[in-house]
Amino acid sequence: MDPMREHAARIFWGKARPGPGAAHDLSAAHAFHPAWAHGLDVAASGRALLRARPRAARALAAGLGVEVPAFEAWWLHLLALHDIGKFSPQFQAKVPALYPAHLPPAPSHPPDPGHPAAGLRLVGGLLMDRSAPSGLMRGWTLRARNALLQPIFGHHGRPVPVPQDWQPEDWRPFFPPAAASAALAYWAAVEAMLPAPDLPAPASAAAKQASWLLAGLTALADWIGSNQAWFPYAAPEADLAAYWDAACRRAEAALREAGLVPARPGPRLAFADLTGLSHPPTAIQAWAETVPLPDGPLLILIEDVTGGGKTEAALMLAHRLLAAGRADGLYLALPTTATANAMVDRVIPYAGRLYEGPARPSLALAHGRAALHPRFRAAAEGFSDAEPGADRGEEPDSGAVATAWLAGESRRALLADLGIGTIDQAVLAVLPNRYGTVRLAGLAGKVLIVDEAHAYDAYVSAELSRLVAFHAAGGGTVVILSATLPSAAKAELVASWRRAVGTAGTGLAKAEYPLATLLVPGEEPVERDLDARGDLCRTLAVTRAPDTETAFARIRAAAEAGACIAWIRNSVDDAVEGAAALRAAGLDPDLFHARFAMGDRLAIEARVRARFGKESPPEGRRGGVLVATQVAESSLDLDFDLMVSDLAPIDSVLQRAGRLWRHAGRPRPIPGPELVVVSPDPAGPVAPDWVSSAFPRAAYVYRDHAILWRTARELAARPAFRVPEDVRPAIEAVFADDEADIPEALLPIHFEALGRAGAERATARGALLDAAAGYWPDQAWPDEGTVPTRLAEESRTLRLARVEAGRLVPWHAEADRRLAWALSEVAVAVRKLRGHVAPASSWHAAVAAARSGWSRFDEAVILLPLEPGPDGTWQGTLVAEDGGSLVLTYGARRGLML
Repeated sequence: MDPMREHAARIFWGKARPGPGAAHDLSAAHAFHPAWAHGLDVAASGRALLRARPRAARALAAGLGVEVPAFEAWWLHLLALHDIGKFSPQFQAKVPALYPAHLPPAPSHPPDPGHPAAGLRLVGGLLMDRSAPSGLMRGWTLRARNALLQPIFGHHGRPVPVPQDWQPEDWRPFFPPAAASAALAYWAAVEAMLPAPDLPAPASAAAKQASWLLAGLTALADWIGSNQAWFPYAAPEADLAAYWDAACRRAEAALREAGLVPARPGPRLAFADLTGLSHPPTAIQAWAETVPLPDGPLLILIEDVTGGGKTEAALMLAHRLLAAGRADGLYLALPTTATANAMVDRVIPYAGRLYEGPARPSLALAHGRAALHPRFRAAAEGFSDAEPGADRGEEPDSGAVATAWLAGESRRALLADLGIGTIDQAVLAVLPNRYGTVRLAGLAGKVLIVDEAHAYDAYVSAELSRLVAFHAAGGGTVVILSATLPSAAKAELVASWRRAVGTAGTGLAKAEYPLATLLVPGEEPVERDLDARGDLCRTLAVTRAPDTETAFARIRAAAEAGACIAWIRNSVDDAVEGAAALRAAGLDPDLFHARFAMGDRLAIEARVRARFGKESPPEGRRGGVLVATQVAESSLDLDFDLMVSDLAPIDSVLQRAGRLWRHAGRPRPIPGPELVVVSPDPAGPVAPDWVSSAFPRAAYVYRDHAILWRTARELAARPAFRVPEDVRPAIEAVFADDEADIPEALLPIHFEALGRAGAERATARGALLDAAAGYWPDQAWPDEGTVPTRLAEESRTLRLARVEAGRLVPWHAEADRRLAWALSEVAVAVRKLRGHVAPASSWHAAVAAARSGWSRFDEAVILLPLEPGPDGTWQGTLVAEDGGSLVLTYGARRGLML
């Protein structure tokens, strides 16, 4: 018998924001979705997720010490109850027209804790006093019970606060008898349809570990089950059993449509078949193809020269784990948006070889501007910036969040079969930002590949160590790639991994380079020194240029000889100035930095790869010059005859040098690869301004000037720099812990930098989640974005607007106006704006008209009207509150200048 057949519980609403195809009159049928129906929608979505992702089901069942069918029945029962708090009068009162007539007026006291907290109190309290309709969690301790109820009721992206002195009766003030009767009638119906097995209490550590994945899958099931396109509003009187069957069918179709059914990995391939490369694998690639990969979580570190094929080696390792059924996908984490964009084209050819069968593997790009990438713009269509739940006083509607979430590549990429993105999108999973657990669920069962692992500051390095720990604790494999990883950074990653898997071990023994290291729980590390790729074993001529004038002369001479040259500068303003000087001398350099509007930056990025990349033709390269900032330093497959670099830390300089003579078989107009470093003399007098006098604009970019001095010293000591023999010794000498060799004048700057790095590391560790603590509200869980992934300099977003016939139009022309504005954005440091953040008053009417279609999330964006200037650039003015003005110029060839 249906316990709800004649019960008023049927008319309690759960969703009341009907879409365009539904009735908008709240008195009409189907103007709301019953709370009972939404509960079954989400349970059906959870069922579909477990069956599409059996690895997750097995991991959770094993962690809780039960068989998969028992775990599934237990979780689906709880999923159906995830929104039982919506039976409270305080929730029902959010839409007065739908308030059940038989309920007493909603109380104003105690304050509404929100329906997740109300539901947790109700279910937890009834389980504590054993008056629940099911025998769920019988005999469990309060903490064990709450550890696994938190992921269910904390489905809005963060745990639900619980009272310190929790009492079984705490739910009663929020559920008067009529509301309690409805909630219990629904629970009894759930018990009849989806009976919960009485599972034994799991070990505390196992429950805490399981809580992370459980929280992510629960939130994902809620998003899927809240999407009206997949689960249309139902009639309150519908038959529950028939509705459940239909909801299960809808859920399976929803997962297919959302791209959330993993593709089937293909069979094991040889390296040549996987990569499509005709040449034999390098030593590191051959190692990746043949090294035994024991069961369990693995940590693999690959250290090899720039251009040595580390990415292909990592993909080979991932392929082997996929083919063996030990992983479902992979995520490639890179340091910048430019490097992530460049990686897309490298990985696409692998997609069809990594997977088989009719289902195409999903590929997604994850960074803040992913939707602007030409390959991924279609995914952004239909994305809504509207705040969910903004009408009728409702709480944010998970259905609206779901639609936006599934269209937003930055988060969806972690659920795609193949994800490529910035490290930021991955480390968000280990920060207490909202819905970080969905990122963890997306990474679960994947091979996590972290490229350019040396490229991060103390703050991000601490985040990376914690991410490695979380992934290892969940049984995942991490592959770390770097050409220049200092031993201290390597040791920190290894120690974090060992703590997570609960194994001790000795320090790593080998200091050879290149080197591959494999760590397995409970076993000694496997360390294998390997040969570098033959054509990359070379001697670089290293020349010091005392000033930019000398560097300028070298660039001119090389260009006249037909060479192609890169000049990497440490600040945008220095790069712009250098490019302008070269143009004045008759050269035509490309300029690449971060202060271009996004549409122009993407075009420049594509042009640079075409002109200087692996497939670039000789005629396009001849005499070509690229002036760039650090955006061209790593992961971009560029190849130059001569490299000129401002002084930077040794790892950055060697990354830049890795763009020298990168591909064999090219005609070269100069006798050998040469690295020219613009640097003051490390053997001369060293004053506190040793760096700032040479680089007044860029002295703040690399704040530890002792590291710069050591770099200059090591390069001067090696005018013939041998690759790979000199790489490790130079790295370790520059990043040594001993300060005895540092000039006295630089010691205060060095100690200040060390203090700052220590503070950044402490800040990160204080914010990061603790895998062993479980999904629990012990620390603040703010909305996503308020705990930063990097301690970067504060910036503001400007949208550039051309003046056309008295109107303001986006700088970048696009039929889709929202996309056009996004492609017209450029970020500027707040300190450079100096309080000038508003257009001149004469533009206020035009600015208001241009902003009329923007969302509330764009309120902080500054609109900059630009008018044609006399020299072909465009000019705009921003004003401060005190009336002062700041003139800005923009040109597609040099970017934004202040």
